[in-house]
Amino acid sequence: MSETNNNNQELKTAPRKKLGRKLDAVGWGLFFIWIGIAVLADVGWGPGLIGVGLIILGGLVAREYLSDSACSMTTKASC
Repeated sequence: MSETNNNNQELKTAPRKKLGRKLDAVGWGLFFIWIGIAVLADVGWGPGLIGVGLIILGGLVAREYLSDSACSMTTKASC
C-alpha cells in the first residue's frame, strides 16, 4: 500500500520539479542578461543591484503564483 502511495506522490511532484527547473533557468538567464546590460551600459552599483533584486523577487512571485501546492511560501516552515 505504501509503495502505491509513494508512486502517486512521485507522479504529483514530477511536474513541479520540471516547472522549478524551468523557472530557475529563466531566472539565471535574466540574471546574466541583466548583468551584461548593466556592465555595458555602466549603470552603476545601485541600479544594477536593484535589477538583480527585482529578478529574484520576480522569480519568487512566479514560483508562488505557478505553484499548485497547498503550502504557500509563507507557510513552508510548517509543512
